[in-house]
Amino acid sequence: MTAKFSHKLADNYMLAMSGLLVEPDDDTYDVIRIPKWGFVENVWLEITTAYIAGAPTITIGWKGNGETAQAAGFMSTDIAKPFELGLKKAQQDNLLSFPGKYFSGGSGAITVTVAAGAATTEGQFRVIAGYSVIM
Repeated sequence: MTAKFSHKLADNYMLAMSGLLVEPDDDTYDVIRIPKWGFVENVWLEITTAYIAGAPTITIGWKGNGETAQAAGFMSTDIAKPFELGLKKAQQDNLLSFPGKYFSGGSGAITVTVAAGAATTEGQFRVIAGYSVIM
C-alpha cells in the first residue's frame, strides 16, 4: 500500500471583521482581504440598524482567485434580510452561494454589494469572516 499523506497543514484560524458600513451608497465594497491559500470557512453579516421600507438588497460575495467575481457567492439577500437586526450566517441557499471558498489561485477579497432600494431609513452593518491559511 502506498501512502499519499499531505503535508499542507494549517494551525491557524483567523477572524476578520470589516468596518461598520453606515448608510452606504449603492455600490460594491471590498471589505475583507483574503490571502492566497486562504480557506474561508464561515461568513457572517451583522445588521446593527435595519433598513426600513423600500426594497433594499445586500449580498456578500468574493472576487480574485483568478476567477470571475461572484457578488452573492457567500450570501444572497434572502439570507441577509436587510429589514431584520441580528447576525446572519452564510449557507448554500442557491446555486452560487456557499459558506466557504478556497483561494488557491491567488489572493482575493470578500465583497458586499448594497442597493438601498428607496429605503426611508438606510441600515448599518458589518461583515465577519473566519478563515485559515493552508500552506
